[in-house]
Amino acid sequence: MLSRLLSPAGFVLVGLLFLFPFVGVSCSTPELGSLDASYTGFDLVTDGDPEFEVDSPVADQVAPAGHEAPTPGVPVLAGAVLVMLVAGVGCAVRSRPAVRPAAAGGAAMLAAVLLVVTELAAQSGLVDSVADGVRILQESTPQNLDPVTGEDFLAGVVGTRAGFWISLAALIVLAAGNLFAARRSRSPG
Repeated sequence: MLSRLLSPAGFVLVGLLFLFPFVGVSCSTPELGSLDASYTGFDLVTDGDPEFEVDSPVADQVAPAGHEAPTPGVPVLAGAVLVMLVAGVGCAVRSRPAVRPAAAGGAAMLAAVLLVVTELAAQSGLVDSVADGVRILQESTPQNLDPVTGEDFLAGVVGTRAGFWISLAALIVLAAGNLFAARRSRSPG
């Protein structure tokens, strides 16, 4: 009974957690100043612009008029996670009682896997996007940007944010709770 009540609410909660930052770019160097961009789950779904802050001596070159923020490029993957959340609500509400926990647990597990794949792809896309931006900037500024063009540096500026971790934890709890309830309901008496 508890899993029947928690599953729809849990899937809706994870959907609401898409309002929080999932991935971001953050660096501070003497050559460029500081940059911080945070992408919410919904930014990932819509390929939307992040919260973007630049404090830089070359800020006009970092973000000239018409220049776009780095993009993770994962709207299809992030959208698939939301589709699985909707499917999870449907499984938790509309499935036959005998299969409800197993179906909701499976949906939560698949959503968790898709969420991890989305996060990894978003990070990779952001590293590539930031690298392209740094190359363009290096061509247009007299400053030596060699220290910030290496792959190790660029991979270090992209990271996971709290919204991802909280969403993943909630999906794992939903999956485990529902799969445990499914197993318990099938065991004899």
